[in-house]
Amino acid sequence: MILKGIVHPQDAKLALQYGVQGLIISNHGGRVLDTCISPLTALQLIKKVVPTNFPLILDGGIRRGSDVFKALALGATAVCIGRPYIYGLATAGALGVAHVLKILKEEFEITMALMGTSTVNNINQEHILHK
Repeated sequence: MILKGIVHPQDAKLALQYGVQGLIISNHGGRVLDTCISPLTALQLIKKVVPTNFPLILDGGIRRGSDVFKALALGATAVCIGRPYIYGLATAGALGVAHVLKILKEEFEITMALMGTSTVNNINQEHILHK
């Protein structure tokens, strides 16, 4: 079972105790609606309290290929794409969705090349500047 909607490390710990096998880190758009922290911030906090290879899927804030790279570098196993594909669908139907996915893939590949990573497995936290 994978649990969606976790943004707090204590909730992640509780989910582990109940046998959850993965988390979808999502504020359900709450950053805009109720000033909840961003999923990317939540990912960094939750990554510290779960086992190393525990599946963490980021949902929210993915708008370009470099966002995918950042999420993976900060510990996401995968990302969900919501608004971009909906915008493509609204604009041009299935072809619009395909075009959005093509753009995201190309941007991601360009970001990987610029960061000197030849495979997804090479992406890690060293590629992110922390203040």
